[in-house]
Amino acid sequence: MRSAIRNLAFFATACVLLVQSQPASADQLYAPPSVEAVRDAALGWLEERNPDDELRQAVAAQWEFGEETPSPEQRFDAVIRTFYLADEDVRSLVDACSAGDLSRLSEGFPFLQSGGGSPFFTNNVRYFFARYLAVLTMYDESLELFAMIDPAHVVDPAGCLFYRAVCEHSLLMKDEGLETINSLLTSTEDVPLRYSTVAELMQHDLAALQERSLDEVSRQMRDVERRLALGRSGEKVQRVEEKIITTLDEIIEKIEQQQGGGGGGGSGTPRGNQSSNPAQDSYVGGATAPGEVDKKDIGREDGWGDLPDKAQAAAKNLINQQFPFHYRQAVEEYLKRIAQRPAPSQD
Repeated sequence: MRSAIRNLAFFATACVLLVQSQPASADQLYAPPSVEAVRDAALGWLEERNPDDELRQAVAAQWEFGEETPSPEQRFDAVIRTFYLADEDVRSLVDACSAGDLSRLSEGFPFLQSGGGSPFFTNNVRYFFARYLAVLTMYDESLELFAMIDPAHVVDPAGCLFYRAVCEHSLLMKDEGLETINSLLTSTEDVPLRYSTVAELMQHDLAALQERSLDEVSRQMRDVERRLALGRSGEKVQRVEEKIITTLDEIIEKIEQQQGGGGGGGSGTPRGNQSSNPAQDSYVGGATAPGEVDKKDIGREDGWGDLPDKAQAAAKNLINQQFPFHYRQAVEEYLKRIAQRPAPSQD
């Protein structure tokens, strides 16, 4: 009888969560489920596993919050602890995260990719691991999981959207990041102040980001450093490096055109929008989509790729004249590292 009642409660909660699972729109909000709804869903999931009395008591202890109403993040922690006590796969995942066992984490956890299981279980466990990967700055892997997560099934939807936005912002995914941040700020209830404050900063930052600008290049350089620090030196890193060098070449070429022959006063062929302040006009339009640049030999002995000696000197002089010191320093240091580092493997 007790099992039947719990299953009925779980079914009712699941129906509520399914209604909430449609994509957010202007008149629809992501809202964290109540403490009662989350607890009933967790206990209903537990009963489906035919627990013994000892396990029931251990799980019940996770839901004792005293007189204080737990935050969505605290409710989420209680859900994960429930899963940990009752599910061997979750226990293996959480233990590997707690131990920082990167070799085990890199092997992956097939049950996270499976389409089976209840949405309540799979979405919350995926979010747990995606958040952990985001904290480790493993943004690509984290986003692969976020792509399979419906925030409406997550106990802490604000946290889910926030960490997804962090990954997209870090990888300069402008359109995706702005869409996620908009969902967080306008279509989500109970967003902690720390999330909304940082999200607004990311929103402003992404909105101002221009493709093929030196600002974008400096961020891509940091992304290469991050990937190398994680031991990544394969094709993704090479593609980013190629895009960096291509953009630098184009920026330098544009400045040379602005300052060089045919750029002043005569009736030569127009070169597009000219500016008296080249530092602010460093954006190069007409770019192809990310990753669709022509492949170049970026070199391993010469820090300026395939530029000849004379052009190297001219390019360095232009950067020294036109760009702020922190940009100049970033370009110099990055290209020195490229010159000194052996060619990456093809993994």
